[in-house]
Amino acid sequence: MKVLVTGSSGLIGSETVEHFDRQGHEVVGVNNNMRRVFFGPAGDTLWNLERLKTVTKRFTTRHWTFAIDRASKSCFEGSALI
Repeated sequence: MKVLVTGSSGLIGSETVEHFDRQGHEVVGVNNNMRRVFFGPAGDTLWNLERLKTVTKRFTTRHWTFAIDRASKSCFEGSALI
C-alpha cells in the first residue's frame, strides 16, 4: 500500500513514516519545514528528514506547499491512507 504522510519531518509525521515503513508500505512524505520560518534555525526539521532517509527502506520525500497544483496532485495518486 502507498501511504502519504504530511508533515513527515515533524515529530508525529516522522513516527508515522517509520511505522508504515516497518510494516512494508511505500511511504511518500511531504513537508514544507514551516517550523524554520516560525521558530528560526532551532525549529528546522531537515535533520529529522535526513535521519528518516537513513533509517527507512521505502520512504521518499517531496517539498510541498499548500497550493495544490498538477505536480503536487501526483503525490496523492494511488495513496490508500493520508
